[in-house]
Amino acid sequence: MGEQEIRISISRRSVAQVAPYESEEASASVELSLEAGTSAEDVIAELKAWGDRIATANFEALGIGYEIDEVAVRRLQKSLPADNTSSPVATAPKQAASAPTKSAPADETVWRDIMDNSDNWFVNWPDIVSGVESNAKRPAYRKKGPNGTGVWLVNQDNENSAAFPEWFVCPKTGKGSEELLEIGRQIKQKSFAK
Repeated sequence: MGEQEIRISISRRSVAQVAPYESEEASASVELSLEAGTSAEDVIAELKAWGDRIATANFEALGIGYEIDEVAVRRLQKSLPADNTSSPVATAPKQAASAPTKSAPADETVWRDIMDNSDNWFVNWPDIVSGVESNAKRPAYRKKGPNGTGVWLVNQDNENSAAFPEWFVCPKTGKGSEELLEIGRQIKQKSFAK
């Protein structure tokens, strides 16, 4: 029987966000055999070299740009074809003019603004549902600013009636109308319980 060996397995799993609310993953592994007398410094150097190779293999499998420097492999970006554009959530139907049509209620413009300009709005309902926020009577969405508009998920007089248009999708969570209506009902029940 020959000299004993050191056997080492190295594996790495990489996950990349390829679109809002969507990720892909890649993994690679390698098994090494080193001579029993290999110094600790040589083992570490071998581990680092193979670790970098595995990382770059994962990045290439995911289509992510990368750069290797003295310290490590650094992810640059997801390399997507130029025509692969996507918005974070489903967008509302576009209107020909910026003002609402006569058939559209004025509040539809508020819901459209929440989707199109989500950075200008506070999204309160996830904190209310999770219990982080104890005031269940707060609006589900409130426009940032001193006199911010507030809107709720269900109509104040009927918890079975959505206060938002059917096409609305929460820009923070990606939840659609059925889920948001159920969440609105839960919040309404919490507000009556207090």
